[in-house]
Parts: sequence; C-alpha cells; structure tokens
Amino acid sequence: MKGAHLTKILLSILISLVLFAVPSNVLMNHVSIEVKAEPEVDWLELARTAWNYFQPGVGLSSRGLNYASISWHYLTDWDLGCYVSALIDADILGLVPREGPMGMDDRIRKVLNFLATRPLHPSGVPYGVYNADTGEPGTSGPSNPSDAGRLLIALYRLKMHRPDFGNYIDFVVERNGFKNFAVSVPNNGFYSYFYAHGYYLWGVQTKQVSDALGLLRTIRNRGMVDAYGVKLPFVEITMEPILHSIFELALPEEYFYWANLTLQAQINRYKATGKPTAFTEGGLTVPPYYIYEWIVDIYSGGTFTVWNPGIRGVSITPVVYTKAAIGMHAIWDNNYTLMLVNYVMKTKTPNGFYEGVDENGNMIYLMTDKTNSIIVNAARYALAKSRPLTISAPGPIEIYPGESARLNIYINHSLSLPVRINFGSPLQGLNVSAKPTMGTTPLNVTLSLQVANNTRPGTYTLTIKAESVLVPPAKINLTIIVKEPGYTLKIKALDACGDPAPNVTIILGDLKGVTSKEGTVTFSHVNGTYMLSAMLGDIPVSDSQLVTVTSDTQISLKLKIYKVLINAKTVKGTRAENIIIKAYAGNQYLSTARTNSSGVTILKNIPPGNITLNAYTSDGKIELGTWNITVRGDVDVIDPEIVVPEIRKIEA
Repeated sequence: MKGAHLTKILLSILISLVLFAVPSNVLMNHVSIEVKAEPEVDWLELARTAWNYFQPGVGLSSRGLNYASISWHYLTDWDLGCYVSALIDADILGLVPREGPMGMDDRIRKVLNFLATRPLHPSGVPYGVYNADTGEPGTSGPSNPSDAGRLLIALYRLKMHRPDFGNYIDFVVERNGFKNFAVSVPNNGFYSYFYAHGYYLWGVQTKQVSDALGLLRTIRNRGMVDAYGVKLPFVEITMEPILHSIFELALPEEYFYWANLTLQAQINRYKATGKPTAFTEGGLTVPPYYIYEWIVDIYSGGTFTVWNPGIRGVSITPVVYTKAAIGMHAIWDNNYTLMLVNYVMKTKTPNGFYEGVDENGNMIYLMTDKTNSIIVNAARYALAKSRPLTISAPGPIEIYPGESARLNIYINHSLSLPVRINFGSPLQGLNVSAKPTMGTTPLNVTLSLQVANNTRPGTYTLTIKAESVLVPPAKINLTIIVKEPGYTLKIKALDACGDPAPNVTIILGDLKGVTSKEGTVTFSHVNGTYMLSAMLGDIPVSDSQLVTVTSDTQISLKLKIYKVLINAKTVKGTRAENIIIKAYAGNQYLSTARTNSSGVTILKNIPPGNITLNAYTSDGKIELGTWNITVRGDVDVIDPEIVVPEIRKIEA
C-alpha cells in the first residue's frame, strides 16, 4: 500500500465498480444508527453538478482523458477508473447522451483508444502517471497493484454495462498487463479488499488476491481497538474504500456490519467533540497537499489520526471531505449524514464540487476527479436503492401436456438500468425460454413455455428473476398448472338440409368455438358431461342437450338454420334477374344472394323468426325495397314472392 499511497499523493484516490447495490436494510445490528433524514436530498441535482467536472475545458482534456484535478493535468489508472465508473453512472442517470461528440460512445472510444495505444513501462505494465493532454507518460516508474485493480473493476463494469464494447475491453486489459500486479496485492484492510476484486473479476486468483478477499473471514482475528466506545478491527479503516465497495461491489451482509460500526464510531466522535466527522482521504491546497484520515491507523496504532505517507502523522485540522459526506448520506440517509451534507454544501459550484470543509469551517478550494466521480456514484446508488427494481407477470397459466404458450413479462425501474433475466431450478417436463434475456429498463420480455407430452399433470412454480449490476434482484413466482390432457370432441354442424353450417358459435359448457367453412369445430382436452348448444350471432339455432365425452368423439349437430328460396319478379310479372338480396335478423346480418336469369336465388344461413330482406340493383347502389318474412322452424324452405319495380322506372 505504501507505493499506492505515494502515487495517490500526486493526484487523489478512489472510485469503483461492479455488481449489486446494497439493500436498504443493511445490517443495523448492534449499531444505534439514527433515523431517516428529512427532507430528502435532490440526488439528480448533485449528480448533474458533479458530472459538470467531466466536461471539456473543466476536468476533461480534448483527448477525452480526465484531469486528477483542475490544476494538475495528469492522471493515474486509479483516476481513469474513477472517470469510467462515473461515466457509467452518468449514462444510467441520463446525464450524458449516447451519440455525438463527447457523448457516451465517443467517450468510451477515447478511453479505450488511449489504453490500446499508450506507451507502457519496459516491464510491460502501465506507467504510474500519464499526461491527460498528450497521453504520454508523466513519470518513469510503473503503476501499482491498487491503481491497476481499481481500473480493472471499472473496465469490468463497463463491459457489463456495454457488452458491445466487450471485445475491445478484453483487448486493452490483456495489452496493459494489469494482471501482473496480482502477486503483489497486500492484505491490510478495506483498501486491498476493494481493489483485489478487480483481479478476481477478471479471473486472476493468486494467493495474494485470495488472502485480500478473505478479509471478512479473518477480520475478527486481527485484534480490536476502541474508537469512541466502538470496537473496530485493527486493519486499515477509512471511508474511501468502504464507499467504493458499497457503491460498486456485490458484498456479503457481514461487510455492512463493519461499515455500520465505522459510521457509529464517527457519530460517537461527533457527540464527544462537537466536530463533524467523515474521515477519508483527499487533497489540500497547502503542504502536505494530500492526507489520509484514518479511523483505524495500523501505522501508529491509534484511531482518528491524520497521516501522510511521506511524513506519517501530521498535525493538521481534519477535513470533512465532500465525497465522504455525500457518499455516507447515500448509504445511511439519517440525520447525522444529512448534517454532514449540509456542512459541505457550500463546496458546490457550477463546475463541480470542491474537496471539502475542515472541522473549523474553512473550505478546501481544490477540485478533483475523485471527489466528483464518487458523488455521481453516490447519486446513482441512492436513487437505485430508494426505488427498487420491479417485475410483473400474469396470473396462473393453465396448459396441457404437448402444448406451448407465450406470455409477457414487464421489468421496470425509475432509472434506465441494464437487466438480465434468469430462471430458478428447471422444472421436469417444462422447457422455458425468454426473448430477450437482457436489456435496459423498461423491458418487455416474451416468455415461451413448452410442456412435454409426458409431463405429469399438477401445479408447478417457476421463479423468474430480474438481475441488474446496480440494484438487488427482483423475482416473481409464476404458477403453471398442467391440466389433465382429456379427449378431443369434433362437432360437425349441419343446417336443416344437412349441409355444412359455417360461422356458427358452438357452446360446450364454458368452452366456445366457431365452425369452419366445412361446418366443423374441434374441442381439445375435454372429459366429462357438458351442455351443448349453438348460436348464429345472437340467435339460438339449436336446443340445448347434454353430451358426455369419455374418449375421442365425433358427433353431428343438426341446427335450425334454413335456406330460403327467393323468386323475384318485376311489376309486369317478368323475371327480375341479377338482383342483390340481403337478409337481416334485426341488426344482425345473415347472408347475401344474387338472382339468376330466372329471378331465383337461395339465401343461406337463415335462422327461424322474423327476417328482413333488402333488395338492391346489381351494382348494390340503389335500394329497391324492403320486405319482411317469417321463417318457421317446422319447414326447410319458404318461397315468398317478391315483386321488384322495374329498374328503368326507378332510374327515371
């Protein structure tokens, strides 16, 4: 860590990446954390202000590389990781457009192009510092495990956020030799625990990386120190790596136990001294220019010390750094953290936030990438935590063996978040797939369900999970009822003359079907006794009858549907040929026919009752008249004589 500390003096510190944001009920056991603060902070406004630092002419060079500070136009890989992480969250929060100069895509390409072409140290790893304006090395020495691990975290997160850049990201990771640092990762506390994840996420598992990642497993064996009445482990503790880890890593619950104790120690110090306390690290405008505020200092054995790697302990007023105050409020959101936010709010400017305010109320007039990037991360975290991911799906799905079904799933969040769809344990005999399997909220997903022929009838539960790298997963249980297969009943509907009756609604219990042009309709998966009836539109055309189905069955159903013979004549008694006749039952249309050369036609599909006939000229434009007939149920054919006026007279 010493080499890492020295490098950070040149510019600043941390920020980071990765998987899930933490649930809001983060392990409050044994810690008297205060209640939720009111009113709430405008997180989007804070994020917009912090993001303004990363604009050309402020904290960003024309090459698309960030300045460690406005007055120092250099950067380390730690700084670059801070910028990449802030860029991802700015995209999620809608602070940066995707297209155009200095849009999201343009910024990503500029960063990756730099990593793909920058000069490397003779040892095959990056230099410790680069000039952000020229892209050339700013020192002769190599980088270090902490800076490399931190950038690896950010690049992994970028790959998850923008998989379309995945191949390019893979290339720059391999080209820069970051993984060579994995054998030098220390194991001294929350810093190394954080950046060791960078190597782990890229598949590097040296003993040193494994030891650093095992911090929580061994932390109780490191000894304890008293920090204003709170027992803390004797490891490096300051807020910087804790904030980064919570904002950007998938953490076990025990991590929050120690994080909460760390917060409580700072609250207790404030109560005992009246000094607002948010210990982290950051820059100064006077010597020694950069300090670490240790909550637990393993170098001196004390607590709440101020330290510089060049001169160790320093006598200087501690600073409430803006990033720590706002970051702590994003996580704990209580009256103490709100007090910290209000204390540092005077550091806000149109171009970002200054470093902080010391315990005597003096502002630190220094603006850095590390402060403003953490504030963007904190805003995304706070907004994502306060508005959880949601997933909705339809109610129970009923399906039969051998069949398939499709249904829609809707995943949403107040932010545009990348999400992935997963399912629980596979169900025997049920094949489930989703399209798409990943996307950005709001996301509509089509779920396809295929049930094998031999699937046992019963009730199954399918767990559908929506996961994001930014918020806790959401899940929903979908009930799938596989029903007994039953039998097939095929019904052939016939009119009074024994001909097929199309477009008739057949009602079988609660089931309905419409006959085809061949007069047939098929019901699947039936078993038992049903009431059978038929309707032509709104008109009953059969008597109700019981039908029992105990095997695959075919039946014929004779309907009260008739053919009506029309004999149309003119007023002179001559045949009225090529006349259009339309039949209605009330407002319900029944059928149309055209008279032949003998003036005769047959209207089909006519139910019993009062029927209205309308006659039209051959082109259908002129109505010739309207007549009413009565079709009785005891005859098959009716022969009304309809007298049609001569067309010439109508036209005249």
